Amino acid sequence: MKNKIILITGGTSGVGKATAIKLSALGAKVVLMARDEARALETIDEIKTKIPGADPGFIAGDLSSLQSIRIAAETFTAAYPRLDVLINNAGGVFDKFQKTKDGFEWAFQVNYLGHFLLTRLLIKKLEQSEDLRIINLSSEAHRMGKIDFGNLNCEKSFGTWPQYGATKLMNVLFTKELKNRYKNISSFSLHPGVVRTGFGANNTGLLRFFSSLPFLLTPEQGAETSVYLATASKTTLKNGEYYKKFKVTPSSAITYQKETAARLWEISEQMLHEKGF
Repeated sequence: MKNKIILITGGTSGVGKATAIKLSALGAKVVLMARDEARALETIDEIKTKIPGADPGFIAGDLSSLQSIRIAAETFTAAYPRLDVLINNAGGVFDKFQKTKDGFEWAFQVNYLGHFLLTRLLIKKLEQSEDLRIINLSSEAHRMGKIDFGNLNCEKSFGTWPQYGATKLMNVLFTKELKNRYKNISSFSLHPGVVRTGFGANNTGLLRFFSSLPFLLTPEQGAETSVYLATASKTTLKNGEYYKKFKVTPSSAITYQKETAARLWEISEQMLHEKGF
């Protein structure tokens, strides 16, 4: 793991932060992509304090802005010689329908489409690594998700948990299609567990208090499978698969439909192309 360059989205809190700390302790060069520079710098200081000799980095990037994602990818490409591991960790749940300034439903863009764009922009950088990996955080909630190609942006109908499940399902399909399209890239999706983080805190009502429930996992526990997939020998891992508690776990039936994964990829590219990206 020493000297591996790892980019993590959502690395300033929760599972992402715990993942960044654990990987830094193993000698990786961890780069945080975050929209809040102050929180990113606080996290970097914390890592340096806990792990003498660690040298984490920061790239400004906001998944709710396609322009910001593109600038972040350009900044990373100019600053680093390669990318060994991309961990698409950031995500959220939203209790009402709202659009980003790019015109996409918030969860659709932040949980899935923004990571799709970031990954596509960094493919060439990943291909410069001898052990390249893409890790997409999903959830067991993907099992309640459905892919409605006529309503990906929720303009016909919206439900908080159905859309959350749908975006997590998209991350599993994205992982499998990465395997189909790039034979030299290892890609994995995972369920981190139900973790006590800031998840849901951006909302109102009961959802705001979801992450404070006492029986939830700690962020450190939630980070364990991400760290495993970033560090384990590829000979012990199964490319394109969904992991839970370090083990390959069958994902929902729709994720094995190759035509669905391919169509989601193609529609995602069309949506981004229409926005000039």
